[in-house]
Amino acid sequence: MPVAVACVFGVLLAASMRLPGLGAGEGPSEAALRLPSAIAGALGTGLAALVAAELAGPVAAFWAGGLIALSPIYTLASREATPEAPLVLILLLALWLVVRVEASGRNVDATALGLAVGGLAVSGVAAFAAVAILLPAWAALSRERRGVALLAALVALAMTAAAGVFGLARSPFDYGDIPPWMPATTLAGVVRCTGASFTRVVGLEYHLAVSQARYVLPLLALFVVLMLRGAARLPARTRGLLVAGTLLPFAFGAAMALITGRVTPLQANRLLAALPFVAVLMATSLASLRGTRAWAAGTTVAGTLVAFLALALAR
Repeated sequence: MPVAVACVFGVLLAASMRLPGLGAGEGPSEAALRLPSAIAGALGTGLAALVAAELAGPVAAFWAGGLIALSPIYTLASREATPEAPLVLILLLALWLVVRVEASGRNVDATALGLAVGGLAVSGVAAFAAVAILLPAWAALSRERRGVALLAALVALAMTAAAGVFGLARSPFDYGDIPPWMPATTLAGVVRCTGASFTRVVGLEYHLAVSQARYVLPLLALFVVLMLRGAARLPARTRGLLVAGTLLPFAFGAAMALITGRVTPLQANRLLAALPFVAVLMATSLASLRGTRAWAAGTTVAGTLVAFLALALAR
């Protein structure tokens, strides 16, 4: 019951902020283009709650759904005719399926996982493609689940091949024409852009309030501490999956920035594949707190996200 309440509450909360065209005067065609992102954004809250429930219990499910629902960058993505919100939804589905594969070893779950992984692999967004490969690889680390992990990988490969044959696949390494104003890749630029994008992905849309990410460093430090605390309270295998899922988009983005010569791959909206993992880690930590610490941490996190979300929606 608590999980169901968290799912319903999160979906309703997210839907109220993501419906396109409200008060903005968009025509029907623009609203129709935005609608898939709005629906995906709302449904993502429920899936995040289900993933956290499987990994850390019903209280964590409530927090994970809430963190996704209140995420400013995810809400903004859910209001635009761009692929980020649907891709996060597919990634959350894949994450839920890999947890079910780990628990049950059912072929039907492995087949569904392969379809989700294949969809992410042909999306054309490098961070999502990289994290997609992580999921069946993680399942294969369990000797008892290598068979179903192989099935998931084969289904993903078949879907990728079919998409390529029909011209539906997009290369994750094709960034198109990179604008000339995009900064060239330097070591300092990679570090700076990675930090700024991570700040936004965890929920701090700092640029709407201050000019530099360093001005919100105390809040970012609190969020990181909560993530590390959540990781420490999970089993080793689960911890490895969530930490790898958090770091991989940024590591892959940095590598691609070095290859392309521009920091385009490190833009925050391209790194939203890390968001589900961040949310589950923080939710696990918040769910483990008790008494005054629970109220203080929960109020600070929720209040911070609400404040930045209000700035984002009023922009």
